[in-house]
Amino acid sequence: MKIFRSLLLVGATAAALDTYSAKILVDTNTFECELIDSVHVSQPHRSVEHPDSFIELTTKRKSHLNDLDLLRNSEEGAQEFVEIIGGSVDAVLGQRQAVPTTVIKKIVDSGPPKNRIDIVFMGDGYQASEEALFFKDIQRLTDEMFTGDTFTQYLPLFNVWAVHVPSVDSGIGVGGKPRNTAFQLYRDGTELRGVYPNKPQYARDVCKTVGEFACDFPSLIGNDAYYGGLGGEFVVATSSV
Repeated sequence: MKIFRSLLLVGATAAALDTYSAKILVDTNTFECELIDSVHVSQPHRSVEHPDSFIELTTKRKSHLNDLDLLRNSEEGAQEFVEIIGGSVDAVLGQRQAVPTTVIKKIVDSGPPKNRIDIVFMGDGYQASEEALFFKDIQRLTDEMFTGDTFTQYLPLFNVWAVHVPSVDSGIGVGGKPRNTAFQLYRDGTELRGVYPNKPQYARDVCKTVGEFACDFPSLIGNDAYYGGLGGEFVVATSSV
């Protein structure tokens, strides 16, 4: 799966209020992507009000008339253009995780998702270089979950998935300030045990990429050695569990 590792800045130095943009072609089925336009100075946008703000504009790819064939073996209807517009180069570059090199592995395969209970572990604060660590942590957590008399007998009812979404930063945020991670998990102020997600919609979208009927219990696992978590729509925990 291809992903742009860096975006090359095009154009001369501009004033502080200039707006920047980049465009990517994304396959919504596989999340394969290609950089179409690297970061460059663009027309101002009313929704971009300060250097750290950004918006994403998505349009479906309608035809191949321009002979643009960057994403091979793909359904045309699954391709879309994503334009990232920001108030600074950093604001645009910081959103490159919107089309990440997502790696999905099925840790426990008990049958079709339609008639199984599917648990989806999504990692937060695991950099690209920590992919192996993430899958090792999830395998350990899965083994611990189904060890013992309580849950072992129910294992045939479950599928367990692990989704690695590379983060820019390693670890999770503290003091109420998320880091630059996939789902921006953070601890709020002096509260150490509570871990909160800052990008719930993105977590929902990533969970759906596992497949139809396969997102029964979405769980966000933070790359952090200190115990903590949260209940609710997402089961939030750390790798220390």
